[in-house]
Amino acid sequence: MGKTPRPLTFLVSPELSEWPEFAVLRAQGHVIGTEQDVRIASLTVFDVDLILAPNAWRMDAQHRKYLTQAIAAARKARYSKET
Repeated sequence: MGKTPRPLTFLVSPELSEWPEFAVLRAQGHVIGTEQDVRIASLTVFDVDLILAPNAWRMDAQHRKYLTQAIAAARKARYSKET
């Protein structure tokens, strides 16, 4: 596989960063970074095309009607671990 003409920037949770798929994506020219890389490169989350993490949610104008459900699910995922 060659380089992609339209590379993307990924922000990947450290626990997912060792997936072998990311080596393939890097070889294609995509930028794969962790939160440490974001701090070093002075990128913001808004410079990233894809965020991959166990509890990541994608929200844009099309998903606005699901904001309440996303908040409820995120709270459940985060706080159910404490009980």
